[in-house]
Amino acid sequence: MKKIPLVYEKLKSAYRELKESHIEMIFRMALLAEFRDTDTGTHLVRLSDYSSLIAESMGLSKKEIILVRYASPMHDIGKVMLPDSILKKDGALTKKEMGEVKKHPSVGSHIFAHAKTPMLKACNVIALTHHEKYDGTGYPKGLKGEGIPLYGRIAALADCFDAYTSRRPYKKAFDFDLAVSMVKERVGTHFAPAVVAAFLRQIDKIKMIWEANKDIQAFLDEMEIEQEKMLE
Repeated sequence: MKKIPLVYEKLKSAYRELKESHIEMIFRMALLAEFRDTDTGTHLVRLSDYSSLIAESMGLSKKEIILVRYASPMHDIGKVMLPDSILKKDGALTKKEMGEVKKHPSVGSHIFAHAKTPMLKACNVIALTHHEKYDGTGYPKGLKGEGIPLYGRIAALADCFDAYTSRRPYKKAFDFDLAVSMVKERVGTHFAPAVVAAFLRQIDKIKMIWEANKDIQAFLDEMEIEQEKMLE
């Protein structure tokens, strides 16, 4: 009988290791897309944090919050198919280039097309629907309102808010308060009202994450500038 608890503990340990390796694999796959983009991977961490806070505020179960937290970094995995000439372009994209960019949700979804586990199924949903808009003007399918899966609605807001507050080749990072006002302006058009309300209920924690990452990002930006100077 003494052997049963020991065996049980070994099973639990093996399950934890499997779960952790599963999550690590997902995150490292997401980094494939991010490292080819202009970001450093910190975007994935912020997106994950923002998404899980929104999910928590909306009253999702603990299991669903975990799914949102670890699946949301896979939102842009489809960008691996984009050439650097588009992905790293310093300036506005042409209509043709934008057409290529708009394919990345479908490509990302295709990667997880036959997923069996809840985590990978969540990755599929988020990859496919994070660019859909509440008023139906998003892509790739033009889904509208509640027709957009909840995980996609959550990731859409988290992704856009982080984009607003991040530096890009074509824009400076917007101030926190300005980014929040931009979210409010897009209620019912880009973003689902219930998701925005959940986001605003967590605004103090959202700001804490933003402030903590701001200093990290500033340091990384400075390092990038120094590296560019060394290469001149």
